[in-house]
Amino acid sequence: MSTPSILIIDDEQVMRDVLTTLLTEEGYKVFSASNGEEGVEQIKQEMVDLVVLDLMLPGQGGLATLEEILSIDPDIVVIMISAYASIENAVRATKSGAFDFVTKPFNNEELLIIVGNGLKKRSLEIENRQLRQTIQEQPVFENIVGKSDRMQKIFDLISQV
Repeated sequence: MSTPSILIIDDEQVMRDVLTTLLTEEGYKVFSASNGEEGVEQIKQEMVDLVVLDLMLPGQGGLATLEEILSIDPDIVVIMISAYASIENAVRATKSGAFDFVTKPFNNEELLIIVGNGLKKRSLEIENRQLRQTIQEQPVFENIVGKSDRMQKIFDLISQV
């Protein structure tokens, strides 16, 4: 598997720098954007595995950006971060499709664990999709002889399973 790529979308330059340093030191390929629109454009141009997205962004807010990101690629893992933490914000973010919600200031180790878990989730989803596609493409009954109605019913049952 190639090096996971992470996009940081935050309007605070200091936060982008801190996250970029932290994630780069862990071996991730890191991009950053200062607003939602810029971040969405980067997703359209780069393969992104995970997004760290600030809830409070100027212009297009974090939740609208989250919805747009997931409309482009529903498998991208999005971790919302915010200094304005509330249970209501966390619930809204997760109901909108965020993988997790982290409050600022955050603990670096906890954030790295959440990022790692999010990337594992994405990897498993991609692997699952590939396996399903492989199974669907394989001719299941190519070498089995049987044209009777009973055999056809058995083939149908096996296909369903």
